[in-house]
Amino acid sequence: MRQSLSLLAWATLDPGEAAWIEEPGFVGTREALAAAGVRAVPVPIDAAGFPVERALALAPRARLAVVAPAHHFPIGTMLGLPRRLELLSWAERSGGWIAEDDYDGEYRYTGRPLAPLRALDRSRRVAYLASFSKLLFPALRLSYVVLPDSLVPAAEARMAAAHDRASLLGQGALARFIADGHFTTHLRRTRLLYARRQEAMLAGMARHLSRWLSCDADPGGMHLVARPVAKGFDDRAVVAAAARAGLAVSPLSTCYAGRARRHGLILGYAGTPEAEIDAACAKLAGVLRREKSVIPSAARDPCLTSSARRG
Repeated sequence: MRQSLSLLAWATLDPGEAAWIEEPGFVGTREALAAAGVRAVPVPIDAAGFPVERALALAPRARLAVVAPAHHFPIGTMLGLPRRLELLSWAERSGGWIAEDDYDGEYRYTGRPLAPLRALDRSRRVAYLASFSKLLFPALRLSYVVLPDSLVPAAEARMAAAHDRASLLGQGALARFIADGHFTTHLRRTRLLYARRQEAMLAGMARHLSRWLSCDADPGGMHLVARPVAKGFDDRAVVAAAARAGLAVSPLSTCYAGRARRHGLILGYAGTPEAEIDAACAKLAGVLRREKSVIPSAARDPCLTSSARRG
């Protein structure tokens, strides 16, 4: 996915030009743009997703917007139709480009997802980026980008000079896997499986972690964001403590490029068997209970914690 974004940035922008990115967002987005010599401008998202008006105020001359409309990482916001149309209108009138990052849009558990942003693109300004790393397995290292016709020649020339090529054997096997209908079956099966795992994660958190963390259900995706119920939570310290206990969780704060950062934990559930999730939540609770140096005293006060949850 990073290679696809770097390729798009190289084909659309000159070194030093600005591209809007979502704040918070995937760290790899910043790295991919930097590899192409492009300056990333973080744009804080709100409850409705990516705000074009705020983006224009921050960098009016930006010519690329990198967004995840189907399921924002890490917050999970879905970009609604009004914001989608606003973003497409910006691209058309300014001659800008949109990178639509659809890293896990296939996993939607409630309601029907909106059509891809590219399906609404009449002026051919949207490039659709996706990967098979999360849908199948990371070792496959296969992603793809659906480019507007006008960008294909430049992208092909760039790819011809690239040294890091995708495995031809892997591409052939994947093409056969899709053509024979196995990929569709796999998505249908894992969609049901991950929905159950999310339910198990929410139940486990409610049972063991509500003293320290709050979390809402997500209509899609493969992870949940747990937010602290009290101030002073150091997510990096908690992640380090969890790693020592054999638990893999990620800090929310590293998803922010700017100085204003929110702390929390990104908890993946897709790769954990349903029967093991409750025990993992209990184990994380033990980490939080022991790591008094990184958990504020307010979070250990049951009365104050209860009050914080109501507020």
